[in-house]
Amino acid sequence: MPWNRLAVLAAALAALCAGAPASGAPAAGPGFDAAKAVETAIERAADRVSPAVVNIRIVREPADPEELRDLLRRYPNHPPLPFRSQGNGSGVLISSGGFILTSEHVVRDAAEIEVTLASRKRYRAKVVGADPRRDLAVIRIDAKGLPVARLGDAARLRRGQFVLALGSPFGFGRDGQASLSFGVVSGTGRAIPEIGRELDRYYGNLIQTDAAVNPGNSGGPLVDLDGVVVGVNAVISSRTGASDGVGFAVPITAGTRAIIERLKKGEKIVYGYVGIEITEVGEEQATESGAEVGNGAYVARVLADAPGAKAGIRTGDVVVAVGDETVRSPDDVIQMVQVVPVGRKVTLVVLRKGKRKRLTVEVARRPAPQDVLVGRYGTRWWRGMRVEMLTDELREQIGLEKTDKGVFVREVRDGSAAADAGIMPGMVIDQVGETKVASVTTFSEAVRDVEGKCLVHVTGIGVKVIRVPGAKAPKEKPRD
Repeated sequence: MPWNRLAVLAAALAALCAGAPASGAPAAGPGFDAAKAVETAIERAADRVSPAVVNIRIVREPADPEELRDLLRRYPNHPPLPFRSQGNGSGVLISSGGFILTSEHVVRDAAEIEVTLASRKRYRAKVVGADPRRDLAVIRIDAKGLPVARLGDAARLRRGQFVLALGSPFGFGRDGQASLSFGVVSGTGRAIPEIGRELDRYYGNLIQTDAAVNPGNSGGPLVDLDGVVVGVNAVISSRTGASDGVGFAVPITAGTRAIIERLKKGEKIVYGYVGIEITEVGEEQATESGAEVGNGAYVARVLADAPGAKAGIRTGDVVVAVGDETVRSPDDVIQMVQVVPVGRKVTLVVLRKGKRKRLTVEVARRPAPQDVLVGRYGTRWWRGMRVEMLTDELREQIGLEKTDKGVFVREVRDGSAAADAGIMPGMVIDQVGETKVASVTTFSEAVRDVEGKCLVHVTGIGVKVIRVPGAKAPKEKPRD
């Protein structure tokens, strides 16, 4: 920590203690060393939690190792490709029986997980439960009698409160000694929706801190000066890839603790969903709807066939309340809706051209991330090809009738299973197996559970067999 920051903190502490002290607080008197008092508070907090902080090293296999091997067979002079990669992160012990809380992105797609404790003992770990949307995971090692960190309540955090970030930045922590940085809570309730959209993550209601958080800190604890965990370090905002003094942590709240307990049991976390895309209310949106600038959530898009569409929500509406709760921002809607049990009905109050309307929506189960992206962007990757919606413009370009249905193949990766099957950009797939394909959504549903080879019908060409990535077509036997 820069010395000038310590000097400021020391001066503030001295001024505070010079006044009427709180019950049990030391009074500033002759020989009182404010800087030493700050230093001692940090040391005590670090000593309380450090034994429970762990380093997590993971080994990832490529998403499709057979596809990579086939690529090298086809192109032997291609530069070497990484068949395995390593990653580094952090975690914190939350039970003496070996349960460890970390970030989901730290252990995502891990083939191997190795945990190093403060005692320098190393263990293999396995993922017990994961919540990609909230970026939380629980892993477990086979050990007992371990030190445990105490989970607190971030709802009590205030801006300016001192916090410590512990973990293994850049891998410094594999020796058992967790790295420590010190700062303040810069903000609460922060939302950064632009990060993690490709995985449908929800980075909202976050704690912002200026305590240095770097790559490798992810999954480690953010603690207060009592050594109590108030957050899980998850995201940095940086122009360089290293700390720029803006880090974010998923807060430990009553809701978070409930999720953690379910993850310890291996349960899947289900979120509510109404199928609308919402943004801040700017001047243009306020004029259009009659809402106030900066208040409410503007409906930028209503996804087809989603609960919101069925309930009558329209693009241009502004959500101003969910049930009896006032909506101040888009993040409020997300937080309120996603905790509503699937199947339960909820009332959304919207402003539409100056008039308030109450719409009843039956909350659905939030689709898997890939299916959310299909609805959001109208595109889907599968076995090395990317398909998108077949528009009238595309039909005209490739000579199809307006009544023809299917999905347009926009891109095919070299050496992929789709390429092996003879799929090429510009083709139109109108059937998968026995299922007629009319949209990217129906295509996604048709291929979702396909594990083996898959027959697809290409408009004007015929049937193509797309095999499991890496599998080869059987060789024909020579004829006599």
